[in-house]
Amino acid sequence: MALVRWQPRSALRRWTPYRDFEDVQGEMNRLFDWAFGRRGGENVYGSDWMPAVDVYEEGENFHIHADLPGMKREDIDITVDGNTLTISGEKKHEKETKEDGYYRAERFYGKFSRSIDMPSTVDTSKIEAKYKDGVLEVALPKSETARPKQIKISS
Repeated sequence: MALVRWQPRSALRRWTPYRDFEDVQGEMNRLFDWAFGRRGGENVYGSDWMPAVDVYEEGENFHIHADLPGMKREDIDITVDGNTLTISGEKKHEKETKEDGYYRAERFYGKFSRSIDMPSTVDTSKIEAKYKDGVLEVALPKSETARPKQIKISS
């Protein structure tokens, strides 16, 4: 006699000891796909994607580094609207390779848009951006009022 587990919403199902592990693995795969901007775990030409970014504060600036490998400077747009900085553009598909019926595409292509909320203390008139070796670097200087000031004590 086979072991079965009772399912309250349906008929009896054969119990397999590894089914719960497979369910957990599926949920973990969906979580990572969502976290890294993949849709359904697939990398399909033209699918939406978001570049990975690092945002940090150092001295008198906030910094954003975005990974945009293989892109041209003219295919990247940076806009500021209120306290939101948006990096957008399109990574174009270079060449499709098919050999002996085999096809594999793991890199993302297509349009992207990544919006980052900036602190209200950023001086938007002095934002600078550089693009080198596939990494976009954006420096967001703090306004004078946001910088720490030394107060001298009078006698």
